[in-house]
Amino acid sequence: MTSRSFDAKTFTVLFVPALLGAAWAVYQRGLTAPPYPSDQVSSLVWVIFAVPFALFWGWFFARPRERWLAAFVCFCIYFFSPFLAARYESCTITSGTFSLVSCFADSQGAQDLAGAAGHRIYFDAVVIIHVIAAAVTAVQRARARPTAAPGVVAAAEA
Repeated sequence: MTSRSFDAKTFTVLFVPALLGAAWAVYQRGLTAPPYPSDQVSSLVWVIFAVPFALFWGWFFARPRERWLAAFVCFCIYFFSPFLAARYESCTITSGTFSLVSCFADSQGAQDLAGAAGHRIYFDAVVIIHVIAAAVTAVQRARARPTAAPGVVAAAEA
C-alpha cells in the first residue's frame, strides 16, 4: 500500500477561501430577520451560495486543470446541501434534538415551527454542511495527485 502525501498548499488554497465564504455567509445571515422582506432575499441567497462559490475559486486557482471537476463538485455541494439542511431542520425543530420520529410523523408541525422561527436552524445548518463539505473536499484534493496532461504524467512516472 502506498501512502499519498498531503499537499498543504492545495488544502490551504481550497479551504481558506471556503472559510472566507462561510464568514461572508454568516455576515449576510446577520443582516436578515424574519419575516424576510424582499430586500433581504439577496442576503439569504448569499448564505446558500457563498461557501461553494468561494471553494470553486480556491480550487480553480489551486488546480486550474481541474476546473470542470471543481465546477461539478461545487455545484453538487451547492445544490444538495439545502435538502440535507431542510431535513435536519425538520428532524430537530419539534423536539430540540435530532429525532427521526419528528422528521416523518409530524412534518406539518415541523414546517409550522420552522416558518415561525424564520428557518434559523436551516440557514445555520446549510453553512455548517458547506464548511464540512469544503473541508472534506480540500483534504481529498490535497491527498490526490494533480491532474495533468497524459504525456506529463507518463514522463513523471518514468
